[in-house]
Amino acid sequence: MYLHSIFSEKQLKSEYRKKALVLHPDKGGSEVEFIKLTQEYKFWKKKLEAKNNDLSGLEVGDTVWVNGTECEVTYVDKISFIAKAKGRIKYAIFDKSTGVGKYNSNYRAALLKEYFAR
Repeated sequence: MYLHSIFSEKQLKSEYRKKALVLHPDKGGSEVEFIKLTQEYKFWKKKLEAKNNDLSGLEVGDTVWVNGTECEVTYVDKISFIAKAKGRIKYAIFDKSTGVGKYNSNYRAALLKEYFAR
């Protein structure tokens, strides 16, 4: 682990840049170590976005939670996405900007299950 106790995007960028200056292959670092750092950066970035329930970066295959039920994203376009409940045939279409179901406003999508515990 290269990045520890990250609480904000600003802190993430700062820590990443400091470590990248040391680990970058052009600066004498190891290519393998730099790749691991970059993967960790992407992990933290996605985790921070999930805290804010930012659905703009969704991709097919991602996991979302719909009213507390685990679902897989099966389709994504600029303004909406489709999520299918895992292990079931039920699916719904959601507005990407709000996470609200397009045809059933009782459905709410979130990136973290904990979002529904609020």
